[in-house]
Parts: sequence; C-alpha cells; structure tokens
Amino acid sequence: MKNINIQQINITDEKYSVLPNGKQFAFWDCETVFAKTYYVSKNPNACDSNPGTSEEPFATINHAAQILMPGERVVIGGGVYDEFVQPARGGENAAKMISYEAAPGERVVITGAKEYKSGWTKPQNWAIGNYKNVTDRPVYEGNFEHGDFERVNPFSMINHPSHPWVEDFYISWAPKSMDWMPLFQRRGLLFCDGDPLVQVNSPRGLAELPGSYWVEDSGFKFLLHLKDSSNPANHVITYTCREQLFAPKAEGTAYVRVSGIEFEFTGNGVPGTQKGMVSSHMGNHWIIENNKLRWANSIGIDIGRESTIRDGRGMIFGGTIVRGNHVSYCGICGITGLGGNEGILIENNILVNNCWHDLQFNWESAAIKVHGVKNGLIRLNTIIDTMYGDGIWTDWDNANERVCHNFIFNTRRACHGAIFVEASDIPNRVDHNVIIGCKTYRFKKNPAEFWDGGHGIVTLDSSEIWSDENIIFDVEGEAHDMRIGSPDRIINGHGALGIRHRVIKNIIAKCSRAVLLSNPQHFTDGNIVDERSLSKNHSIAIEPPGTVSQLFSLNAAKKYLGWEENGRSVSIDYDYDIEAMTVKFDVKYNGSAMMKQIAIGQLFCLDDVFEFVAKA
Repeated sequence: MKNINIQQINITDEKYSVLPNGKQFAFWDCETVFAKTYYVSKNPNACDSNPGTSEEPFATINHAAQILMPGERVVIGGGVYDEFVQPARGGENAAKMISYEAAPGERVVITGAKEYKSGWTKPQNWAIGNYKNVTDRPVYEGNFEHGDFERVNPFSMINHPSHPWVEDFYISWAPKSMDWMPLFQRRGLLFCDGDPLVQVNSPRGLAELPGSYWVEDSGFKFLLHLKDSSNPANHVITYTCREQLFAPKAEGTAYVRVSGIEFEFTGNGVPGTQKGMVSSHMGNHWIIENNKLRWANSIGIDIGRESTIRDGRGMIFGGTIVRGNHVSYCGICGITGLGGNEGILIENNILVNNCWHDLQFNWESAAIKVHGVKNGLIRLNTIIDTMYGDGIWTDWDNANERVCHNFIFNTRRACHGAIFVEASDIPNRVDHNVIIGCKTYRFKKNPAEFWDGGHGIVTLDSSEIWSDENIIFDVEGEAHDMRIGSPDRIINGHGALGIRHRVIKNIIAKCSRAVLLSNPQHFTDGNIVDERSLSKNHSIAIEPPGTVSQLFSLNAAKKYLGWEENGRSVSIDYDYDIEAMTVKFDVKYNGSAMMKQIAIGQLFCLDDVFEFVAKA
C-alpha cells in the first residue's frame, strides 16, 4: 500500500450550525441572573409552610411551582419526589426565566410509580389456560383503590386516542388484529422488583406468557403471572399512578428551564394528543437539559403544538432547546414535537431502547419525532436500540432544518429508516450522520400493499432534501430511499413532486442499494460505495411509481446520467464500540488504504477520506 499524507482539518462549531439557507442557526440560552432562589428538600424539617429558604425549605416541588415568578428559580435537594409538578407561570424572556434545578451533585427523582400494597388473591371464574384447579394457576389477582391514583387512573384508559389523526385512520391501516391489539391495552404499567411486566389482551394470554399482566374493564382489577410463577406478595410490585410528571397548568407557558432532574414511570397515551412525561404544554422557549427520563408508556418529552385538535392561531410554539438528556424506554417516542417548531435545537441527547410498543402503523413512532421544523437544528444525538420505530423522523412541511452529526445504531425494526424526512419541499439538509444497523419492518396488509423500511435515510413526498457526508453501514434497505409516496398529497399548494434531491459524498457499505429515486430530476456525486457489499448488486435505481426500475452502477450513472463524476467504488471494512464511543472504518482503493476513527457524540469531518480517494 502506498502512503498518502492527508492534511488535518480544524473543525469549528460555526461550520456545523449553518442552515441550508447559508445563515447561522439562531442560538440563544438562559441569561437570567436569578433574583431569588427557593429550596425544596427531603430533610425532616422541610414543609410547604416554610419560607423556602435553604435553612427552612419547602417539602414539595409543586408548591414552589405555584410561587415562582419570572427571574426566580428553585433548587431541589436529593431524594424521590412522588408528585406531579404543574408550574403556575413561566418567565418573560431569556433574562427572566423560571428555573427548576437539581442541587449540584444530588440525585433528584420525580416518580409516577407507587408500590402496590392492597393484597393478593387467587382469581376465580376467569378463563386462564387449561389448569384443572384454581389453586394450580400461577396467576394472582390484585385490586386497586380509587386513592391509589392522582387525577386519572391510567389502567382505566386504553392506548387508543380519543381523536386519531383521520377518523378510523389507525384501524384502517392495521394489517391484522395482532397489529392493533396494543391500541386496546391499558396505559398503566406494572413492574416486579423494578423489571417491567408485559401486558396481554386477555386472561388467556397470562398462562402463555410468564411475566405478564392483564387489566379488567374497570381498570381497578388486574391479574398477573410473574416470570418465575411465584407469589407477588414476596416481591415489590409497582404501578404507574399518573400520566405526566411535569407540565404547566396553562398552555403557552414560556421561558421555563428544567435541569438535572430524573423522571420515571408514567402511564400516558398514544398520539393523537402528544402528552409527554415532561411537557411544555404548547409553550415556547423552554430549556430542557441534562435530565434523565425512563419508562413512559408513550412519550418522554413533548414540545410544540401538542395536538392537531388544538387551534394554536396566534400562539408561539418554537424556540425550545432540548439538550443533554438521557431518554430510555419510552413506548412511542423519546422526544416529540407536533408542530410550530420554529428555531428548535435538539442536541447532545442520548436515546436508548425507545419505541417498545409495536405500533408503527400509527405513524408516530421514533426516538425523535418532530413536525413542522422551521430553521431548526437537530444534531449530536446518539440513538441506540430503537425497537419499533425510526431513529429521527421530521414530518410535514419542514423548511431550512439541518439534521447533522447524529449517531444512530441498531434500529431494530423500522418501517421507514434511521432518518426520515417527510412531506417537505423547501431545502432541508441531512449531513454528517453515522448510521449503523437498521432492520426492515413489513406491514403485510396484502401481497400487493406493504411497507418494508429498514433504510438509512428516507424521504417521502418531499423535494430538495440534501444528503451529504453521511456514513451509512449495514442497513437492510436502501442507504437512501427517496421515492414519492402519494403524488396527490398537497404540500404548500401542490402535490408531492419528489424532485431536486442531492446525494453528495456519502460513505456507504453493506446495504441494498446506495440510492433509490423516483425520477432522474436529482443529482448524485462523489459517493464512496462498497459496491461488492450491496445485496442488489447496483448502486443506483430510478423507479417511477408503477414501472420497472432502471439500474446503474456508479460508472453507469456517470455514463448515462451525468452523475457520480467523482463517485468511487471502494472496499470498506468497519467496526464500532459504543462503550468506547468509537467508530472505525478502513477504506481501500487502487491499492491504497486509510483508516478513519470517529468519536461517537462529537463533531467530525470526512474531508480526509474524500481527499484520500481522490489522490489514490
């Protein structure tokens, strides 16, 4: 192998925050010098009748939330707080915010879980398996009391929303009964010694699945079968007693900061309405940072408009910052924002094991799912082991957004892909993302109609999506699937056109194809592709709706389409280590080789790789 000297590139933050229109993203941050600080503590002397000083703190966070005024904050001492925090008001601007903060170095947990203590019996007169005697069944019955819940009983409400997007939308798309059954399960979650139990739709299912529970119609009686078939009286059984943990009383509350707090265990519902464990409740200019969220039945954090049945005219929803959070085990979405997301910043979050509900056909399942992003930046998020959903999904009329430097690993079953931009026709840029591992998920509605998914970067009913300098390895579908879905879908006064996509200088290996497009009104160039690793043996396909695909290697695309003048067919080997936070890959071309290492969660530049291939 010959040696090639590559100049080191200095990376600046400014370069990677320029939006597609060439302007810098409009950063802002908390500038408040707090005029007053209240304190909340779990100390024995804490009481809500206290003045809230460090010597005489409040006992509950929600009490402080009713008192705080713009320019004030509450510092929360370590401990577990069993409450729903509903701020009475927000701040006025960046210099007069209201802040909720964990005390430095202390672990603050707001929980929506309680321990079940009402006793157990053997259930009578239920069809549970083929046991001859009631006492032989490893199934036990519990009964909640009305006082076990705050405001609502999540076990009394099914997952299906009261207002799906379009009338019978969910059910009409459900391929078979097993696909819609999760919609009729209850929102409440049960845990045994901290481990989740799986909900089944009938008592018969308890016998078939150790580690499961079933909820009777009223939402107060429930049956469970532990994994080891033991008596639950010998374990700690906990349940979700509320649907949210932090949400203001009034919609439109602005300039609130939530920092350094852990939130756990809520029984919220599946969208339509998007109500997160932590919710801005249609507010604007929130800062939600450095928190940990785990085990929401549906959504972890929600920002934006919240619901399609909300009017929202005259309201401001944007400007929110969601950064540095760790979000795990949220059933539908880790972070979501329904619309009006002008100038949002979602960065440096870690999202793990989200989308565990198998409900992709309701079209809201993703680790990050936002709508209507204008002039927004989604970057430096690390997304791992998403179960039934996409990694990042930006939906409907996005304009001038940038999705960059995100690291998405092991998307287990995605009906779209790791990154999905939908129904947008003003330039949006997807660049410098690392995508490794994305599996397909098919809706078998009938032999002629199905979704397959498992792609790297997906666009649907969109135009002018720019994909450049992404690393895409090991996806079952296309590295880029950029087809038209519904030409009659109206966006900004016209049907979906599917034109002027740009796929430039991406590094691609071990997928179906590098690029799939609906027509030749696009441009690709400079892509580095390990063509030997493609399962369909060609890099580019043009597939107009209802017709046979035209297939091209990189060289053929250069000859017949005028594309890929600088594209190269290379050999690529790669490896990654999430614990060590590294991605490594070797590129071999023309008898030369180079190794590139990238730090997960950090800005990176690929100029040295493309320079190497150009010189080799």
